[in-house]
Amino acid sequence: MQMAMSHGKRIVNYLNKKKRDISYAVIGASLGAYFITSRVVTTAVVAGQSMTPTFNKNSTKSRVLVDLMTPVTKVKENDIVLAHDPEESDQYIVKRVTALAGQFVDVDEDCVGAYVQKYAYQGKLTVPTGYCWVEGDNKSKSHDSREFGPLPLGLIKGRVLFTLWS
Repeated sequence: MQMAMSHGKRIVNYLNKKKRDISYAVIGASLGAYFITSRVVTTAVVAGQSMTPTFNKNSTKSRVLVDLMTPVTKVKENDIVLAHDPEESDQYIVKRVTALAGQFVDVDEDCVGAYVQKYAYQGKLTVPTGYCWVEGDNKSKSHDSREFGPLPLGLIKGRVLFTLWS
């Protein structure tokens, strides 16, 4: 009888240890996943037609992989970035960087936005230090720097690496 109780305790202790090990593994995996998706890479949904044909050519939404590790100071012209919308802080935008600090932006007479109408001089604008100029690939359907002006580099969350699915 004593031996059966001792064996039962060992089984209970063994099961408790396994539960604890599984709990630690789940917690560790969750923390690891959180760290990776908040500091290394994440995904984002690109909705709308502002980046057509790069995204959403055959659908209304594309999911993209975003690099969160590249510092904003390494953003280059032609990179596609995920950034906080400068006009709606709880929203994100995905746009192409078309000019960096110190570069001139040529105003497209066919797609002039409110900012461009107000600040362009002889068909040109200069991007100030600490900012970049972003535009959608589909200019006629894009709300971008032509409307809200240069994008502060601090609003850039990451650089789009590629489309996961569309």
